[in-house]
Amino acid sequence: MDTQKAMVILCKLETQDADPDVFLVISYIDSSGKNRYELFPIELTLEEKKAKTWLIKRGFPQNLLVNQAWTKIFETLNVPVTKTGTIVEKFGYFLEKNYFLPDNSFIGSEEAHTVYLHPKKSIFRPDYSKSGSLDEWKEKIATSALHSTRIMMGLCAGLSGYVLKIVGIIESGGFNLFGASSIGKTTVLKATISLAGPRCNLQSWNQTDTGVEELAYGYNDGFITFDEIKTIDPNDKEAIKKLSAIIYRLCSGIERNRSRKYKPDQDRWRTSIMSTGEVSLAMHAEKAGSRRMEGEEVRVIDVPADAGNAMGIFESLPEEFTDSSTYAQYLDEQSQLFYGTPQAAFLEELIANLSAENPETPVKVQLIEWMELFRKKCGVDPKSGIEVRFTNRFALAYAAGCLAVDYGIFPFTRKDVFKGISACYKAALSVKPESWEAKVNQQKSTLAKYLDSQEFLALDSKESWSVKVVAEIDGFSVSINDIPLIALKREVVKHLIPEIYLNDVLRICKSKGYLLSDANGNNTRSITLNGKKVRFYCFVSPADKESVKVVRKQNQGYAAKISSE
Repeated sequence: MDTQKAMVILCKLETQDADPDVFLVISYIDSSGKNRYELFPIELTLEEKKAKTWLIKRGFPQNLLVNQAWTKIFETLNVPVTKTGTIVEKFGYFLEKNYFLPDNSFIGSEEAHTVYLHPKKSIFRPDYSKSGSLDEWKEKIATSALHSTRIMMGLCAGLSGYVLKIVGIIESGGFNLFGASSIGKTTVLKATISLAGPRCNLQSWNQTDTGVEELAYGYNDGFITFDEIKTIDPNDKEAIKKLSAIIYRLCSGIERNRSRKYKPDQDRWRTSIMSTGEVSLAMHAEKAGSRRMEGEEVRVIDVPADAGNAMGIFESLPEEFTDSSTYAQYLDEQSQLFYGTPQAAFLEELIANLSAENPETPVKVQLIEWMELFRKKCGVDPKSGIEVRFTNRFALAYAAGCLAVDYGIFPFTRKDVFKGISACYKAALSVKPESWEAKVNQQKSTLAKYLDSQEFLALDSKESWSVKVVAEIDGFSVSINDIPLIALKREVVKHLIPEIYLNDVLRICKSKGYLLSDANGNNTRSITLNGKKVRFYCFVSPADKESVKVVRKQNQGYAAKISSE
C-alpha cells in the first residue's frame, strides 16, 4: 500500500466547552479492508508510542506502523492542517440548514466527513435504518390514517418534531394516548415509529436523569415514542412524581448543570413526544395527590384512544378486513417490513427548501399560516393564551402533516389531515381538566351543600359530652364573638374535600368570610370541649349573609395585623 494514501487527514476539529480538545479527522483502510473515519486526539502527535497504540486499537494495519512506513504516517499526522470541520453535541439541525444523523451522515450542503459528534458526549443513538420503499410504506402504513384519526395524529405528531426549530414558537411536547388495553394504542405507536426506523426505537418511561438527557439529545429535532405508562405503578406516588419530572425535563429542552462556555443552543433540545397509557396523565397526577399545572397540560396532552365507533382506534376499516384486531395485526406486521423512508424523504425535501435562495413561500411562513388556519377552523379565541397554547400542539401536527402532503410523503390530502387532527383535538377537549379555579369552586360548593343540609348540636347545650357522642357527630354549632358558627372536626373536613384541593378551598372560604380564622391567621380555632382545647374549622352558614360580612372583615383585620408585625 502507498503510505501516502494509507492515511488521509480530512480536517481539524476543536471543541468549544470548558475543557477544550483538538482532533484530527483521519481516514484509512483498516486491517479488515473497511474504510474508517476516526477522531485522532492531536496531543498524540507528540508521543509516537501512544499514537501507535491508539491506532492499533482502531484496526489500523500493523504492517504500516513500523520502519519507514510509520515514519511517513507520523509525519502526516504532524503536518499543519488549516481546513476545519464542525463538532456538534446532538443530532438534528446544525448551522441552520443542515441535519446531522446518528450514523454520522448528514443532509445539507456541508462537505462530507467534516461534521462529527463530540467524542466525549454520551447520547442515545436512534436506529434510523430503512426497509422497503417509500411507496410501499405509503400503501401499507400511511393509508391506515384514513381509517384512524389516532394514527393520523401519531404520524403528524412524529413529523412535527422536525419543524419545531423552524416554527420556533412552541416548546417540546406531544400527546399521551390513553384508554383500556387491546383497543389499538400500541398500533398507533408502531405506525408512528415506522416514520423513522425499526421497532427498537420504542422507549420506556423508566429513565434516570442522565438517561432522559441522552434520549433527548439523541432524538433532538425528531420524535420519541414511549411505551405504556402502566409500567409506572399508579399507587406509587414517588414514581408518578418522577414521571411528571421526566415530562417536564423533556419539554423544558435544557440540560441541568451546564457550563456557560458552551456554544449557544448546544445545551438545548427540541423533540416531539408520543406516548400511550391506560389512564391519562391527569389521572396519574391525581392519584399521586397532586395536579397537572396548565403549562404541563399543554405540553403533553391527554387524548382518548377510543374513537367511539366500537373499533378502538379505528373509525372504519379497509374493505378487505372484517374486524379491527385483524387490521391491527396486519399493520403490526407491515410496520416491521417498511420503515425509515418517510423520515429520509421528508428531511431531504425540507432541507432543500430551507436552503433555496429565493423560495416562493418560506417554510416557516407556510407552517405558521397552516397553524393559524387550524386555530381559525377550530374557533380558538386568539386572546386566550392557554387556549392557544393547548390548540397549538394540534395545529403544529396539522401543519407538519400538510407539509408531508405537499412533499408527497402522505398519500392523502390536507383536508384528510385536518379531519384527523381536528377529531383528536375535539376528543382531547372532551377530557381536558377544568381550570383549577373551577375545580376548587366545585369542592367549595360541595362543602356549602353539606353545611346547609346538616343540623348540628349546640356545644353549650350540655356541660360535658360523652366520648361516644363526640365520636359519632361531625361538629357543633357554637358562638364566637356573637357570631353563629359551625365547628367541624378537622378529619370531617379532610374527608369532604380531597387533599389536593383543601388548602385552596380553605383559602377562598377565609377570604370570602365563610371560615373564621384565629388571630394568627390559622384556618382552625381552639374550642373548649369537655374542659380541653380542641381545634376545629369554624364555618359560617352560607345562608347567613350578615355573619359572612362580619367574618370577612374580622379575617381581614387579623391578616392586616399579621402583615404589620
